[in-house]
Amino acid sequence: METQINICIKLNLPDIPYKNKLAFICHGITGYKEQDVILQVVSSLKSQGYTIISFDCRNSRGKSFNNHQCATITDFCDDLKTVIDWAKNQSFYTNSFILAGHSLGVATILDYAIKNSNQINAIISIAGVFSGQDLLNNTQEFTPEFLNSLKRHGITRCNGKVECYLDFKYLEDAQNYDFYQGIEKFNKPILLITGDKDIASTPQNNQDFFNQIKGKKELHILKNCSHIYETKDNQNDLDNIISSFISTIRSDNL
Repeated sequence: METQINICIKLNLPDIPYKNKLAFICHGITGYKEQDVILQVVSSLKSQGYTIISFDCRNSRGKSFNNHQCATITDFCDDLKTVIDWAKNQSFYTNSFILAGHSLGVATILDYAIKNSNQINAIISIAGVFSGQDLLNNTQEFTPEFLNSLKRHGITRCNGKVECYLDFKYLEDAQNYDFYQGIEKFNKPILLITGDKDIASTPQNNQDFFNQIKGKKELHILKNCSHIYETKDNQNDLDNIISSFISTIRSDNL
């Protein structure tokens, strides 16, 4: 018997939808579509008239199919493609859209964007992971106990009654991805945001990636900000930066 695999999608409609304004948002490896940082990005884009698709990737903490397996970037990339392919048959779909992501969700959107640059209007990277090597290096340097736990027995994380599981497999899979290679060929606007206290997406990681981008680009490092943007000040900073970036894109297209 085949297992039915469901992906939970949320359609976020602005009060006044604008034609040809569509965005997709991908959460990180143990995230979900209702976490604060994702909800803030949804709110910021909705205020600019965008229709936004957020979704829960498989085997994570949301409402999509969860078999208590270790999610990987490869799985997330497959899920994003599935969601975009679904959207192509909907009335709100437009051939040019924004991709936004948080943490390993950034690796997911970069993989799609580099392969399908003609479909992308812009990229919004929040606390992005740009290569598997960056991820492994930061984990070894800043959270060695976490890394040892992954290697020994894995880690289960819970959100209410929903569990997700991680082991070293997700770090091994991540080594297949390096977006420092290829991003120089992507010529659409890219917004990079990270926090000064982020140990998963360090300011130096973001500066190094910023230096590889040849097209229109912005880099913002938020003060007193860690990886999950948990404070109101962090979220207000996100809102202001995203809104300003969208206004710049709009003026460029006039």
